[in-house]
Amino acid sequence: MKGKLLLPVLLVLALVGVAYLLLPKGSHAFYGTRLLNPKPVDFTLEGPQGPVQLSQLKDKLVLIFFGYVHCPDVCPTTMLALKRAYEKLSPKEQERVQVVFISVDPERDTPEIADQYAKGFHPSFLGLTGSPETIQEVARTFGVYYQKTQYRGPGEYLVDHTATTFAVKEGKLVLLFSPDKVEETPRVVDDLRALL
Repeated sequence: MKGKLLLPVLLVLALVGVAYLLLPKGSHAFYGTRLLNPKPVDFTLEGPQGPVQLSQLKDKLVLIFFGYVHCPDVCPTTMLALKRAYEKLSPKEQERVQVVFISVDPERDTPEIADQYAKGFHPSFLGLTGSPETIQEVARTFGVYYQKTQYRGPGEYLVDHTATTFAVKEGKLVLLFSPDKVEETPRVVDDLRALL
């Protein structure tokens, strides 16, 4: 009886050992939410120098955050977190990363204003916006919700919005950082390096 049980146990242990040896070494356990089926994404929005198409940045890892310039809390907090992570990268790594701020408030945020806001966090960051219809279409592509709230009159309102940071590599959405996760600079940097 002992001999009959020993053989299957040894066989299972041998299979586990072979499976372990076949696992890729040094694989990274992502802190952000990794998409198992990366989603192709592209858009064209307005920057201060004219149209910018996401596919023009396909040789870079693009970190995208949707927000607005008058945002009192999550936008500056997230942009500061992205700045901290970006600055922890080596200059060579920074050349391969582009942070993009997309304004969901095109009524107040012109391409120049959105870009100035982004560059206020780091000179290499890029701010974009577009028509209300275009912003709505791009936001829908990424699953971003936004809506005016606390409306007090023209130009006096807040905008509730999704506060996720999206990572796009080679034209595909591959990783998401929730607002609390983007604050963990060392872990975000590890994820970025794994994607580079």
